[in-house]
Amino acid sequence: MTDGNVLEVQNLSVGYTGVPVVRNLGLRIGRGEIAALLGPNGAGKTTTLRAISRLLPVQSGHILFDGEPVTNQTPQQVARSGLIHMSDRRGIFPNLTVEEHFRLRHRGQKINRDIAFDHFPVLRKLAKRRAALLSGGEQQMLGLGRALAREPKLLLVDELSLGLAPVIVKDLLPVLRRVVAETGAGVLLVEQHVQMALEIADHGHVLVHGDLAVSGDARSLRQDRKLIMSSYLGERVSGEPEVA
Repeated sequence: MTDGNVLEVQNLSVGYTGVPVVRNLGLRIGRGEIAALLGPNGAGKTTTLRAISRLLPVQSGHILFDGEPVTNQTPQQVARSGLIHMSDRRGIFPNLTVEEHFRLRHRGQKINRDIAFDHFPVLRKLAKRRAALLSGGEQQMLGLGRALAREPKLLLVDELSLGLAPVIVKDLLPVLRRVVAETGAGVLLVEQHVQMALEIADHGHVLVHGDLAVSGDARSLRQDRKLIMSSYLGERVSGEPEVA
C-alpha cells in the first residue's frame, strides 16, 4: 500500500426520487487497498457504487477521488480520470467477439488488452469467440478484463460472483489482490460471498438498511463471524452459518 487515499466518502446520503437509501456514509480506501462493502440485499451497496461513479446524484455529502472533489462531476469525467465501475451486468455485448470488446473505446480512453490477457490467458485463446458463447465464468473474466484494461486508479466491482459457482469465484477474486499489488490501484468490492471477500480485502464495511453497521480490519471481521451475522440479521446469533 502506498501513501494517501484514492477514495474518501464523507457523510454521503444518496437515494431515489428524493428518498435516501444510504445515509451519512463515510469510508476511505487507500492506494493499493481493497475494501469489501457487504450487507444483505437492499442494504444500499449498489446504490453506493452508483453514487461514487456519479451515476446517481448525491443528496448530501462529498466524494473525493484521487484527492479531488468529484461530487458534481459526470460519469464520463470520473471515468476519464481513472475511476472505473464494473457493474453487475458485466458490460458484455453478446454478439461481439472477445477481441472486439477490446476495440471498443470509452470516450477516447485507451484500452490495453494485454493487461486483460495477462491476467486471464484463457481470453487470448477465446479471442475469436462471441461473448454469447462464453461460459458464465468466462464472461465475468471478460468483464473484469475490460475494466482492468482501462488501467483504473480505483475499481468499483459489483457482485463479481453473480451467477457463478463458488469454485470459480475463488479463482477470480485473487486477481483483484494481484492487481492492487502490481498497480497501487484501490478496489471497492460489493460481494455476497462474505468470507471470500474478506479473504482478499484489507477492510470490511457492512451496510444494513442504508447505515454503516460494522466497519473494521478484514482479518478481525473474518475471525468474528458472529459479529458479521448479527449485523446482517440484526441480532446476536449463537451458531456460525455461512453468510451468502
